[in-house]
Amino acid sequence: MRNLWLVTRREFLSRIRSGAFIFSTLIMMVALLGATLIPVLMQGSSEPLTVIVLDRTGKVYPPLEDAVARLRGGSRNVSLMPGEGDEERIMAEARAQNAAVLIIEGTYPGGLHARYLYTSMGDLSDAHLVLELLQQHVRAARLNERGLPPEVAVEVLQPLTIETRQLTAREERTANEFMGSIFLAMGAVMSVYLITVINSQFVFQGVLEEKVSRVVEVMAAAVRPTEMMVGKILGLGLLGVVQYAGMMAAWLAGNILSARAMDVPVGSITPQVALLIMAFIVLSYAMSSSVLAALGATVSRMEDSQTVVSPVLLLMMLPMFFITPVMSAPNGTLATVLSLVPIWTPTVMLLRVMLAEVPAVQVVISLAVLVATTGLLAWASGRIYRAALLTFGTRPTLKQLWQYLRTG
Repeated sequence: MRNLWLVTRREFLSRIRSGAFIFSTLIMMVALLGATLIPVLMQGSSEPLTVIVLDRTGKVYPPLEDAVARLRGGSRNVSLMPGEGDEERIMAEARAQNAAVLIIEGTYPGGLHARYLYTSMGDLSDAHLVLELLQQHVRAARLNERGLPPEVAVEVLQPLTIETRQLTAREERTANEFMGSIFLAMGAVMSVYLITVINSQFVFQGVLEEKVSRVVEVMAAAVRPTEMMVGKILGLGLLGVVQYAGMMAAWLAGNILSARAMDVPVGSITPQVALLIMAFIVLSYAMSSSVLAALGATVSRMEDSQTVVSPVLLLMMLPMFFITPVMSAPNGTLATVLSLVPIWTPTVMLLRVMLAEVPAVQVVISLAVLVATTGLLAWASGRIYRAALLTFGTRPTLKQLWQYLRTG
């Protein structure tokens, strides 16, 4: 036990003072903060949408300007400017001001034709703020032309107000509350994924560096291979705790900023979900770090490291490509199957649990399979680590890994 403590202490102290650890921690905090702020960044510009209106009919701009004035307080303010002169001059003015252009021509109101020209993606995504009002006015004018009074036409064309709510087993949640839970879920998933991937790579690099530099031969004279492997995993696991604290600070800050910017309530985590997050972090890290420690022990040259570690990292990364379909259907077939695959359980099951009502039996099964798989891989990795640690000059192949597993 004393040797185990010494290895753990050495790994923790040597890494926590290194520039690589500090830099990677800051990168993870920035990445997590950015991930929670993505919905805010996707909202578009907070600057008013400026639209230069060239009304060749002379009858649309005044009522459209009145309708826009009544729209104040929406997701983005709209500023209309009357356009005069030829189109080329108006286009040049729009480019200089980063404004959109609305050209209305034809016979009012039955034969109207409109063109909307934009200079940015934000002006395109917010075009509905002006174009919907234009459509409502033109429809009302056409109905009025057919004899329907203007006030009746406006009432007929008034859109229906629809309230959307998420139905859960315990309560109903508004759309804003659901958005708050999405911010929270994305932060939790990113924290589990980043801590697992980055700290597992630290284990791999540590084992590889000691083997390539032959330091492991000196250590093996006083410390058993099992103590070295477990000490590395524990020492770097403690680093993960430090990183997790920093990432939680970034996560909470991003979650609060996003919620306030989008005017949605800040989500909350139940004690059961908090325990599930901790369990997934511990099990995911234990499984990945033991596998990468064993693979690091099989490599004798630095140039072979990427060949060995890349397939494992790609497998761990795969669920991140399925976040959108999982969020769209948390209890769908794809999400259910992915959440029961041990290497993907921590990210996919956590996302499902935080966004929907997942059957308890599925959560229990996924945890049981993850615990069993982690134990099995840790046992197999320990045998490979013992057999391969002092072996040099061989290339890591599947056949060689099988031989290490049998002789370990």
